[in-house]
Amino acid sequence: MSRRSSRPAPRALQTIDTRILAGVIGGRISPRTTLDPVLLQGIQQLSQAIMSVGQNMAAAKQSGMQQMMQLLQQRMQR
Repeated sequence: MSRRSSRPAPRALQTIDTRILAGVIGGRISPRTTLDPVLLQGIQQLSQAIMSVGQNMAAAKQSGMQQMMQLLQQRMQR
């Protein structure tokens, strides 16, 4: 008596898009070599914010030094 397998018939192979296939090396997707554009934009905005804060702090320090020098000059004149 022969047993018949109840397995379904194999499915047909699906094709892989050539753009995806171009990034496949040895069965693995190749790693990204560039930064994500959204991440890059965020880094640039953060850098600009840090520069702006630094410039504001330097300007405030300079202004404070000028005021202190003026007070010293006024006291010396008295």
